[in-house]
Amino acid sequence: MKECGPISHIVKFRDIPEKLLDVGEELFFAKNKVVFSQGDVPDRFYYIKDGRIKSYKYSPRGNEQIISLLEKGSIFLESGILFDIPIDSYFETMEDSHLIFVRKKDLLDLLATDIDVTLYIMQSVSHKFHFYEYLFDELQFFDTEWRICNLLLTFADNFGIEVENKIKLNIKISQQFISNILGVNRGTTIKIINKLKELNLIEQTNGYYLIKDLQRLKNHQAEMCVHKA
Repeated sequence: MKECGPISHIVKFRDIPEKLLDVGEELFFAKNKVVFSQGDVPDRFYYIKDGRIKSYKYSPRGNEQIISLLEKGSIFLESGILFDIPIDSYFETMEDSHLIFVRKKDLLDLLATDIDVTLYIMQSVSHKFHFYEYLFDELQFFDTEWRICNLLLTFADNFGIEVENKIKLNIKISQQFISNILGVNRGTTIKIINKLKELNLIEQTNGYYLIKDLQRLKNHQAEMCVHKA
């Protein structure tokens, strides 16, 4: 049986080397601005100084499929500029964001002279490779209810704040957003969300989800693995 470990759609990295920031240039992008489009070959990579970026593509039916959320401190497009690879997804701001971009020539110069920069880029590329492995595992081994629980628990780890003995997910997510990030039918998402509400595990107030009992939600997710086995 596949281990029922956590799978996260949120990408984070260790601190970026200062030398990369020194050669970078800062840009501001307003909310809902496409920073990079699918099919283009990048000549720079970006570091998120503050803000949030979503990576997504469209299905053959035209439905948005969110691949990952990139938080403050993340980088993207680094593998594309190293190997001149067309990018297979869009990158769009989810909120006002300040980004620092580093040109390909500057990156290559630092890769040839600075081991910290080299290790940082290697770690990032490796991390994303394993990230896609985890997503494949999620699709192959776990059903939609497990995946929705996993998403809520991931958001609790990254955006959760304690409010009256509950965990509030301090990020507004709609049922359509959940469907887009998991690649499932919205009707299925609604059915499972309602089930979790009926089990008194979650509630929703003013567009924010609250986990009423974090341990009970974890136990509910774990029980699904037992039943599957």
